[in-house]
Amino acid sequence: MTLTLEEIAIAFRNCNSDTQFSFKDKLKKLDKSQKDYESGFIISDLHNYILHDIEKLLSKAILNICAADYLIKQGYFSWGFVTSYYANFFLIQGLNRTQLNFTTWVDRSVNCRYEDYLKQTIHIKIVERSKDEHQRQFQRFFDNFTDFRNKTGIDRYWNLGLRSFELSSEPKIRNQINYEISLDSFYELNLNQKDFKKIIKENKGSPFDQPKESTRKTNYARQNLKLALARLRILTYILNVIAIRNLEYQSYYERNMSNRLESLLDKYPDLSQWIEVFFKMWLFFDSELVESDSIDKI
Repeated sequence: MTLTLEEIAIAFRNCNSDTQFSFKDKLKKLDKSQKDYESGFIISDLHNYILHDIEKLLSKAILNICAADYLIKQGYFSWGFVTSYYANFFLIQGLNRTQLNFTTWVDRSVNCRYEDYLKQTIHIKIVERSKDEHQRQFQRFFDNFTDFRNKTGIDRYWNLGLRSFELSSEPKIRNQINYEISLDSFYELNLNQKDFKKIIKENKGSPFDQPKESTRKTNYARQNLKLALARLRILTYILNVIAIRNLEYQSYYERNMSNRLESLLDKYPDLSQWIEVFFKMWLFFDSELVESDSIDKI
């Protein structure tokens, strides 16, 4: 069952994400056997470590967005997609954690799902073997946010970010580029100079303003980067809602977002302007993002 924004904010009450340990670290420290993991068990009071992980995943996603932007503007289109893919992957991992329904890895894939979000209890159990763990996590994201897709979107970025990639399965394309020998990957050296320059020119503009490519080659990276920005909007929005309702987290969130934005602008001066605009719009604490009494309606 999908948690509402109000329920998410309640679930992370009294959390500030300020810890040196990840949720996975805490699981490893538990005195639990392989048999315990196979039969399943309940843990409690670890939501702060989950919030810490979400913050780290947010930073990982942002850096991959910056890296993908650089790569596709320099002509590395195939690896640019793999990098934008990981930006999306880290974002859906963070979003799954806001729903308290996610997987982590402790020697094997472990399913983590809230038992009672009010009591901050989570059920832990090993997942049956899967051929594609990444695909499993993407599907969980779509399942977790089903109720949000069925409602009127908060804005255009929510509407886009909650959808699957329109060009194909994201893990499938990533596997094809990474692990297969295909004419559709690492084709850059085979492009004529005219098409190569044309793709680079397109990659310098915002895909939100110029949705259609004019080259014959499908520009997976550019469209996937667009999806990453949309999902960045969703995750920062949810974290902002938690911060509005949680004064202890609010100060940390506000400081951390300010540090992120300042560091990004200082260290990555070649970042595309359209991405910089989005970072300035979303990487800060907005006390007026939503009316406090309307959160439970979303």
